[in-house]
Amino acid sequence: MDPRLRSSRIRGRSARTAGLFAVALALATGAATAFCAVPAAASTQVVTIASTTMGTSLTDSSPGLSFEASDLALPGFTAGNLASYLKTLGTSVMRIGGNTVDDTFWTSTGATAPSWSTATITPADLTALDKLAKASGWKVILGVNLKEYDPASAADEAVHAVAALGSSLQAIEIGNEPNGYLSSADYLTEFEAYVSAIEAAAPGVPIEGTDGNVYPNGSFQTAFVDYEAGLPKPNIVELTSHYYPLSACSGSTTTIADLLGLTAHDGEVSIADEATAAAGKLGVPAVLDEGNSVVCEGEDGVSNVFASALWEIDDQLLTAREGASGDYEHGTVVECGSAKPLYMYYTPLCAPTAADAAAGDLAAQPEYYGLAAVHEIGTGDFLNVTNPDYANVHAYAIKHANGTVTVVLDNFQDPASYGATSLQLDLPAAYTSGEEVALTASGLSAISGITLGGQTVESDGTLPAPTETPITVDGDTVTVSIPAGTAELLTFASS
Repeated sequence: MDPRLRSSRIRGRSARTAGLFAVALALATGAATAFCAVPAAASTQVVTIASTTMGTSLTDSSPGLSFEASDLALPGFTAGNLASYLKTLGTSVMRIGGNTVDDTFWTSTGATAPSWSTATITPADLTALDKLAKASGWKVILGVNLKEYDPASAADEAVHAVAALGSSLQAIEIGNEPNGYLSSADYLTEFEAYVSAIEAAAPGVPIEGTDGNVYPNGSFQTAFVDYEAGLPKPNIVELTSHYYPLSACSGSTTTIADLLGLTAHDGEVSIADEATAAAGKLGVPAVLDEGNSVVCEGEDGVSNVFASALWEIDDQLLTAREGASGDYEHGTVVECGSAKPLYMYYTPLCAPTAADAAAGDLAAQPEYYGLAAVHEIGTGDFLNVTNPDYANVHAYAIKHANGTVTVVLDNFQDPASYGATSLQLDLPAAYTSGEEVALTASGLSAISGITLGGQTVESDGTLPAPTETPITVDGDTVTVSIPAGTAELLTFASS
């Protein structure tokens, strides 16, 4: 559908002052880029936000995080300020998995690690993980090793995970991207053996799968879904998969234009649709529990700059709008700029120095601001949106439980080449007030100076309440000017 029915996430904010008063207000408050309600021009395109909902929602747990299993063995993982960064994003899910889940060794008896192991996980690590989960309010998906086939060891780890994490344990993940080392037939056999061993040792513990990097060539996932659909009850509580729209593997390179282009965007829509449809056959949620901008640890100058924050907002909103229950961004807690593969350019967090990494003292990266903006939007139901300018400004709308509506306008255009875009918003009802919060930086390539509502993330992982700029609205239509390279969260309310 071009223009597409798009919905954007909404939360209660007030509308911005019209015409010259809005500009004057922005200048008076020292705003780096001025959002303003302006008189409609003849060429202004109309974004229509319908009163009808799409049947999908943005929830607290829609945006989550994913970490490598080997991170559990790092002293700083649970000892520093990660819990504070998690709390700043609300309450969601952290998935412990990644490639290293299949080369970490679990022991509850102090056994010597085999030669293939790069890290050892023990019950003490799970106890520390529980403290992190309780301090942050986040749930945990815990991966167990499948590649080094040992159902008994996985079952033992599951038993200790239940004991240590209790209600914080959302599910056990069996292996990471098994389509990379098993055929569909072998995977089904080994997955069933793990399920049987885990269920016998820890009855009722939730299990998820496939955690495959399976789209768009989904035969591996299809075989698994068909198998699970044939059971009296599926083995899994959620269908999981991974997706990165771009690649830096094997010498490939990518650009900001690629990241913010329609090919990547439309590919993410298709993947979310495929995942949701497959999960629907089993009656379980679809979760993209690992992904990010560029596979193979990201692209310097693309994955670690402000453009990635704008991309992150769009990625989270479209995934939730299409019906997926979660989209967990992969990252790390190691030193910023250290060696791949444990350092990833796309990580939302990393430690400024080696000493900081040892202590677990992390710093927010550009992508983290995109996640913070999604949290700032709030929860609610997606509304149908018709947007003729969707190639340049991505538009979403969400209706909150209190009746307010947040319109998200994510302007992907490069401010070095483009000015502001004027859009008329045809709102779903008449409103009497509104507020705006902007995510801004000096340009798409900025790595610092990023603000959300004029605020920056503190070194302790907290984010001061973003400034909400009032705008005047009196009715069901408002015309706005959105600076290039910014995301605007506009919330409308009725008295």
